[in-house]
Amino acid sequence: MLISTTEELRLYSPANAIDHIESIMGFLDSSEQDFLLEKLGQPLYDSLVEYYQTLRSGEDGISEFIKQVTDGATLPPYARLLTVAQRVVTFDALGRSVNIQAVSVNGSGVNMATADDYGKADREAVRDYKTTCITEAHAAVNRLLVLLEQWTKDVAAMPDPSPDDADSPEAVAAAEKKEIAEKWKESRFFYLAAGLAIPSATVLQEYLDIYDSREKFIQMLPDLRTIQEDVLGPIFGEDFIDYLIEVATKGTDDKLMNRLIHKLRKCVARHLEERTKVIKVDDARRTAAHNEAVRCVTDLSEYLQTHQPDLGEKALEAFKDSPLYVAPATPEASAGDDYEPEFQNNAEGSVMFVTPALS
Repeated sequence: MLISTTEELRLYSPANAIDHIESIMGFLDSSEQDFLLEKLGQPLYDSLVEYYQTLRSGEDGISEFIKQVTDGATLPPYARLLTVAQRVVTFDALGRSVNIQAVSVNGSGVNMATADDYGKADREAVRDYKTTCITEAHAAVNRLLVLLEQWTKDVAAMPDPSPDDADSPEAVAAAEKKEIAEKWKESRFFYLAAGLAIPSATVLQEYLDIYDSREKFIQMLPDLRTIQEDVLGPIFGEDFIDYLIEVATKGTDDKLMNRLIHKLRKCVARHLEERTKVIKVDDARRTAAHNEAVRCVTDLSEYLQTHQPDLGEKALEAFKDSPLYVAPATPEASAGDDYEPEFQNNAEGSVMFVTPALS
C-alpha cells in the first residue's frame, strides 16, 4: 500500500472528512492494483512500495514526509514519485467509493448514509463529485507519465558520475532517477518508442488535440501501429518509413527530410482522427478527417515522386522497395536515334535470323 493515513489523503483532498483510513482501505488497494500499477509497471510499483515501507518503519517517517510536502521542500526522486502516485490513487479511490459510501447496507435493508453536521448530498452533487475525482485522477496520471518521461530523457543525457562524487546528494538523486527510469521501461506505459512516426504525446499534440494526455496517447498506440504498418506501409514502403523515423529520432537539418517527416506525420494523424475511439470525434469531423487523410497521402506521394532525384543515397536505397519508386531511365531508353543495340536481326555477320511474327 502507498497510503496508510488520513493525513496523506488530505494532502491531495483537504476537504474530505474521513476519520479512519480503514473505511476506504479497500478502495485504495483497488486503485493501486487496477489503476496505478499498469502505469508504473510491476517492477517500479514494487520498488515504490518498498520505499514507502521504509518510510513507515522509520521514526516519524510518514509525518516527516508529509511535512516536507506541505513545506514545499525539494524531495528525492522516490519521494517525489510517491507524491504523484498517491495523488493518482487518492482521487481514483474517492471516485470509486462515493456511490457505495453513500449507501448503508444493514441487516434490515438499505439506507442512505448521512452525517449529522452536514447537509444531505443529492444525486447531482454525488455525480459531480465523482466526475471531478475521475478528472483529477486522469490529470494525475498524465502528471505521473510526464514526470517519468522527463526523468527517462534526463537519464539518457546524464554523464557517468566520477567515483569521487558517488556519495554526493546529486549523485544519489541521479542514481535513483536512473533506477526509476530503468524499471519504468518494463511497463507497457513506457512509450518513448522510436519505431513510430509519431512516437510521443508531445509530437501527436502538434497534429491532433489530445489535450497533451499521455494516457490517451497510450490508448491510441494500437491504432498508430495499424495505420503505419497496414495503411501507409504498403503505399510508401516499410523500409522508407523506417528510414524517415530513424532520421526523425536522430534529428536533422535537411529541409527535404524534415518536410517528408512532417507530411508523413500529417497522414498518420488524419487517419488516426478518422478511426480513433479514444477521443470524441463526431461523424462530420470523422468524414472530413478521412478526406483530409486521402489528400495528405496523395500530397506526400506526389511530393516523393517529384523529389525522388533529390533524395540522398541512403534515403533512395530505402525508397527502392516503395511502389512509388521510379527506376532511372536505362541507356537504351535515353540514347535516342543514334543508339544501336548489340544485336540486330539479320545484320551482316549475324549467325541467327529471327522471322518476324505474322500478325
